[in-house]
Amino acid sequence: MSSSSFLQVDIPFNQRHTCWFCGEPSNDYIDFPKSQKAIARLEHQPLALPACSECSKFQYKDDMLSIWSLRDHIKHALISKYAKHLGIGENWTEKELQESEFTGSLLGGFGESAWAMYEIAKERVSYKGWKLTINDLALDGYDDTSGFEFDGVRYLSVNTCIDYFVKATGLDRELLIGLIDIVSTDRFAYALRIAQLNKNVSNRERAEILDEIATQEAEQEEINSHTVQTELEITDVEEVVISGTTAPAFAIQWAITKNVKNLDDLCAIEDDYFDNFEHLGGPAAFMSYNGLQLYLEAREDTDWANENDPNSELW
Repeated sequence: MSSSSFLQVDIPFNQRHTCWFCGEPSNDYIDFPKSQKAIARLEHQPLALPACSECSKFQYKDDMLSIWSLRDHIKHALISKYAKHLGIGENWTEKELQESEFTGSLLGGFGESAWAMYEIAKERVSYKGWKLTINDLALDGYDDTSGFEFDGVRYLSVNTCIDYFVKATGLDRELLIGLIDIVSTDRFAYALRIAQLNKNVSNRERAEILDEIATQEAEQEEINSHTVQTELEITDVEEVVISGTTAPAFAIQWAITKNVKNLDDLCAIEDDYFDNFEHLGGPAAFMSYNGLQLYLEAREDTDWANENDPNSELW
């Protein structure tokens, strides 16, 4: 139980008897920090938080500076301890378990209880305790940028997230790390999916997969770079007046982005044009289309295009 020198946090009525760390029923308190000498370095006042018997027993070093660091540490301890339970949801769906052919006293029991085991573990590691207050005054200081969050679960770091999936699902660690190095942590889900599809790979197979993904990423980056450059260029499109009829800048820009080079190209996607600009109304859309036709027709004259087309460098 909490000592009198530690302030007990406010507990909402609907959260009474609830562990702040994992959401399980609480029957104990965690005094934080665990030693008097650590109080001077603490980022907030010493606290007592309700905890379940399991969370209260996890050991931690005396150098933690905030209760949120302790929460992340306990979450990691839960993830490590129940990695196999959490891995059930990574390896199967609920329907697959229900339809599984597990039989016998051991496997049959697993098939019946596995999904419930996964859900309980998942709820515990995903649980986010209520906002901390003391006498209705908020306790601020949580750094949302620390750690690494994926699929609703906060890990101490990207590496601990990798460790979890390797332990829970038997992924190839080197492959997953290599994939993340290529596509970045922002696309962790994509890297994870590739690793899940390629378990138990040889060194040669791993190298081939990484080479292929690296090539794909380089090609996509080149495409994106070209697209951005094109978008930057076509912002300078100017309208063109031919025989008293205006080809609006937006119509010319549309033709450039659609790679329309001549009247035949335009005719082939005429319906697309009117679908795209139907908001202008029938007469206005038709006038802009007519101006674009005259403009493309004029561009068939190379001399005119070179000397009179203000957009010649954009084609």
